[in-house]
Amino acid sequence: MALGELYSFDTSAFINGQRDQFPPDVVPRLWPKIAGLIEFGQVQSVDVVLHELKQKDDETATWCKAQHGLFVPLDLDIQQATRTVLKTCPKLIGVGSGRSGADPFVVALALARGGSVVTDETATGHPQRPKIPDACAAVGVRCMNLLAFIREQGWSFG
Repeated sequence: MALGELYSFDTSAFINGQRDQFPPDVVPRLWPKIAGLIEFGQVQSVDVVLHELKQKDDETATWCKAQHGLFVPLDLDIQQATRTVLKTCPKLIGVGSGRSGADPFVVALALARGGSVVTDETATGHPQRPKIPDACAAVGVRCMNLLAFIREQGWSFG
């Protein structure tokens, strides 16, 4: 991890991370460590992700809402980066596509701030059905899953 590097977290990193992969009752030290990076401004997400989390209104949403500074508004830099993302990957959003409305903004946050994306999605390699990793590759943003993020931090929970 580069000192001060920003990690833009996708909805899936929070939901799948807390629910399936690294639940707080099984890996209790992980989420406070992530909260610490949120406090330092190194882990952020866009406010559109908060909207998606609120739809589930579960323990993950409650945890995320309690993290002050996690969700950032779509400022001008992020909006401009979103245009770049959608110009490069217009199929990243679409009515009835089943894709998250937050996806282009998650990538744009990392693009605008010179950061990386953390997501549970996997690349499709198909321009008509891109996922976050496809968009990241197209605009030159580093992308990783939550386990790779944990390893990059040098954390171990043995």
